[in-house]
Amino acid sequence: MLLSINSLFVKSVNHRTRCYGNKAYQHKSMVSMIAGLCNNQIIAPVIFEGNCNKAIFTTYAETILIKELRPEQIVIMDNINFHKNTIIKVLIESVGCSILFLPTYSPDLNPIEHYWFKIKNEIRKVTPQFKDISIAVEHLMKFI
Repeated sequence: MLLSINSLFVKSVNHRTRCYGNKAYQHKSMVSMIAGLCNNQIIAPVIFEGNCNKAIFTTYAETILIKELRPEQIVIMDNINFHKNTIIKVLIESVGCSILFLPTYSPDLNPIEHYWFKIKNEIRKVTPQFKDISIAVEHLMKFI
């Protein structure tokens, strides 16, 4: 059974209004999500503010992902550096799973990328209804 893992990030944006003249700097927030896709079902999702990095992904694998893995699953990941972490490899193999790294620059081969595309489109649609991007993402996750 294949399990496709990847992260998604969404930056908050202004609501496409035009502004002419000087404008005060506005801090933009970024929300990231890590999840797996197995049999067209999202598993082990986590949402957090900021970028994903080695420490965050390792913590995710140790505390959330490892509980969802089943023996003999093949975990598909892209070639980002923090996916190639030795700790991640040992964790995944410790539950009887194996890892398949996709070729560089080939998001079309990762099934979850197609899912993320749909999620990002929905986030763009609902974001104007919410005060904060993280609330919009959490709202959407209720329907997944």
